[in-house]
Amino acid sequence: MQTTMPLTQAPTRSNRWSRQDTMWVFGLYGCAVSSGALFWPISLGLAGFWAMVILTVLVLPITFFSHQAYARFVQTATATTGKEGNLIDAAEEHLGVRWAKWLTFVYFITVFPAMMVYTITITNTLIDFFNTQLHLGILPRVVVAPLVVVMLLAVVQFNTTVTVKVMGFIVVPFIASLVFFGAMAAPSWNLSVLQTASNFGGVTGLMSSVWVSLPVAIYAMGFTTVVSSMVVAQKRVYGEVASKKVSSILLVAVILIFVTVVFFAWSCIFALSPQELAEAKANNLTALSYLARKFDNPLLATASQLIVFLATIKAFLAHFIATKESAKGFASTCLNCSPAVIHGKGLQRVLTLFIFVVTTLPAILNWNVLNLIQIIMVPASVFMAYFLPQYACYRIPALHQYRGKATGWFVMIVGTIVLINGVVAVLKL
Repeated sequence: MQTTMPLTQAPTRSNRWSRQDTMWVFGLYGCAVSSGALFWPISLGLAGFWAMVILTVLVLPITFFSHQAYARFVQTATATTGKEGNLIDAAEEHLGVRWAKWLTFVYFITVFPAMMVYTITITNTLIDFFNTQLHLGILPRVVVAPLVVVMLLAVVQFNTTVTVKVMGFIVVPFIASLVFFGAMAAPSWNLSVLQTASNFGGVTGLMSSVWVSLPVAIYAMGFTTVVSSMVVAQKRVYGEVASKKVSSILLVAVILIFVTVVFFAWSCIFALSPQELAEAKANNLTALSYLARKFDNPLLATASQLIVFLATIKAFLAHFIATKESAKGFASTCLNCSPAVIHGKGLQRVLTLFIFVVTTLPAILNWNVLNLIQIIMVPASVFMAYFLPQYACYRIPALHQYRGKATGWFVMIVGTIVLINGVVAVLKL
């Protein structure tokens, strides 16, 4: 029988903003704003001007309401002996062991492919940097990819607290640099993208463009993989008032993500022509990497590539935390491992080796990043963030007050569109 562990009592001024709250805002930002956000201008720009407007308007409420519902579900979990009260624990406690096992698998296939995207991105950026900026020729991928993965894995060998602090240290200059390079692109702005405003294929063509580009827009600002860890941390610190604190952190993080990413994306789109955006997509490069070629100043060109490195590294750290959490959940729920095994070094070593092998191969083969996002990552993540919380509203008494809400139906409709999108994309392969 499990014994409930007491949560840390909320401080006297618990509803005031704290340094820890700021750290988690940066942690959510670090997970969301990464290579996905740097690829988003390409997908967004190629969608056409009016589709850009629609997607920009939709992405803010989509991001906030879906993550808020997801966080509420995690908050229903009770911290017990050997359990942290995370996503998997919430599923097992309220929906049963079978649900927990299935969710563990879905959670893993949601967070794990993201690390493939990051290793591919940083490998391509490094090769492009040596070729276009240092003029040293094209480095062999079979050498660069393993070195990149080893470097990333070396950072994540520390505990979660240290890793989150490293993410926070990277995020602050990254936010400033994202705004800076968005502003630096302004002198290169042109009106070529506005040509698509008059030739967008009518209502059918417009809806088709929004349909195709929606998954990348969701991924560009999504951070579902680190929400569970954030909620667990808030419950430990704030106790019964954690719900309000979680919503506050989510709101601040989403607004910060939206403002900076949208400014950067629109600036890049107006600085690059539709033809250049198509070329960047064909070369599997981020908008910032391609934009570096337009800077006459070598220092700016080099700095822009450095930003891509930082974005990729911090996102990799966030997703490794989530992968480690899902592996622990799998070991506990599916393999019935003891707490000593779950929290031991052996499991982390096996996980690290597995990640090295599986993430190095896609980087060597240079899989298409936008296809990975559309086909694998977003459809898997929307199951957890868009459908599971709405289903839980009808199964868990604590969530009954949220069932049938307009925001819930909105999230469900968006999730359905994205899932169908992924199925259609797979059938077209």
